[in-house]
Amino acid sequence: MALRRSEMLGLATVMAVSMGLGQWLRSTQAPATNEQGAELRALVKPGQLQMISSTTCTYCTRARQWLVQQRIPFDECFVETSSSCRQRFQQTGARATPTFVIGQQAVLGLDAARILQLVKENP
Repeated sequence: MALRRSEMLGLATVMAVSMGLGQWLRSTQAPATNEQGAELRALVKPGQLQMISSTTCTYCTRARQWLVQQRIPFDECFVETSSSCRQRFQQTGARATPTFVIGQQAVLGLDAARILQLVKENP
């Protein structure tokens, strides 16, 4: 399925904004800890945590690696390859990837403390 010009422009915008916001996030966000990973592993149910990613996002790769290393169940979709993922991304109002969705709440970046809080609020 070919993307229309407006979809391609939107995708390019998402990628550009993601790169800029990702750099800002990296400089302001505390790294996720093993303790947070253990707590998330104990609380997160399959299908409860979704990561919206971009195929070119290094922060998405790092977040994915941490989640896998910590054995935290999560679903992942890519805005470039899935129209439903792009639509979900737009619905969250997020401006960059990775965006994590728990229930109806979105978290920009791997903010393990905020994700943990939302998982506890949305069992």
